Amino acid sequence: MTEYTISLQAYAKAVLHCAKYSHASVHGLLLAEKKDGKVRMVDAIPLAHNWTQLTPMFDVALQQAQLYAKAKGWSVSGYYVAYEDTETTQLSASGALLARAVSASSGEDIVAFVIDAKKLGPGSTQPGLVPYVSVDSQWKEQTAAFTGAKPKGGAATFVLENNRVQAATLKLVAERADIGIHDFDEHLDDVTLDWLQNSALSERIRTA
Repeated sequence: MTEYTISLQAYAKAVLHCAKYSHASVHGLLLAEKKDGKVRMVDAIPLAHNWTQLTPMFDVALQQAQLYAKAKGWSVSGYYVAYEDTETTQLSASGALLARAVSASSGEDIVAFVIDAKKLGPGSTQPGLVPYVSVDSQWKEQTAAFTGAKPKGGAATFVLENNRVQAATLKLVAERADIGIHDFDEHLDDVTLDWLQNSALSERIRTA
């Protein structure tokens, strides 16, 4: 059984990417450090808001993200997507294809997360992430994730890093911190934009 922990950096960046382009579908990658069967998602890299299909640009971005992760001693261990239709929490066929491509390129199993916009408001007690893992070549929703319930059959567990992850992220969204996040799409238009690290935003999240 693998235990997944989602850090504030990873959660906040994925949600802020979603908030910045709330009119569109967005997707990105999650970077992890691994130890003793535990996986900690330490950061997120936003990819795109103009396309959510498998394209040559996706391959280019994925390769750069993997090089960045390797230099940090991390791995690309997750994929996230938020759909334009905020009612959708099912991983789409294109999302599954992209997650599979990330897994194949990384040479390891990954987790795909669908962002549930309905759980991003101040009244929600659950994180706005719906995880899917690949079981027998099918992406299965992990219904016990983030609930504190013991998963059945040795399934993976999912927790937030601490109690302030959701509150800090809501505060950042309210402060319009999403203006400061840049994805690979934006980088293609302006190569000076820091899409891999989003350094200024990372520091803001650290102090949120």
